[in-house]
Amino acid sequence: MLLEPNTVQATTWKDKITDTSNSWLAATRSEQDERFGEAVVFYLRDAGDSLSRGLKARAALSCSCAAGSLEKMGNGNAARRLYLEAAKMYEEQAEAVFGTSIREALWLLQEAHDHFMIAGDGQKAAQVYDRCASLAKKSNPFVNSESLDQVLRIRRGAKPKPVAFSLPEPETSETRGAVSAFMSLREGQLSKVAPQAGTPRERIRRRPSIETSIAS
Repeated sequence: MLLEPNTVQATTWKDKITDTSNSWLAATRSEQDERFGEAVVFYLRDAGDSLSRGLKARAALSCSCAAGSLEKMGNGNAARRLYLEAAKMYEEQAEAVFGTSIREALWLLQEAHDHFMIAGDGQKAAQVYDRCASLAKKSNPFVNSESLDQVLRIRRGAKPKPVAFSLPEPETSETRGAVSAFMSLREGQLSKVAPQAGTPRERIRRRPSIETSIAS
């Protein structure tokens, strides 16, 4: 009796780009075909998967793309909600990578700034800009107020970009469910963060911020 050799099926790039289970690919295809409600579902599925794997920057990108599709559907409120969530994720990831890469932290903070602007939160965007400016100056002694614009692509005093409105498309239960499920996932993850011991004043004293810890 002849035994058939075991075959190992390798996943090639061609397999990946034709894989219907690839949420990102499915989302981009749906968006290109102007099936925006479907794109929202796939983008948020990819965002949720990315969060589960600890890929917060990718989750923020997918969340932002979902917001863009909602904006094209005319659902401005839901779009702003997701743009704001993407901004928060970019900011959180900047805090996480600061110890290993100041350049990446700066890039992430600038992404956060852009998304706070799109979400209409100009005050928070201004705060993030100030953090970027402080970090850029402290990490490079040759950067000053005059040369800051050569280092940062964001600008002080930029006006928040309003979310565009168009003729609303009917919102499906799948779209609403995808947004709700993703926000619940985010809330669940944030609630799992263990609270630090001590009073709020003591916690602030112990934890250096991005811009101040550069000096240590």
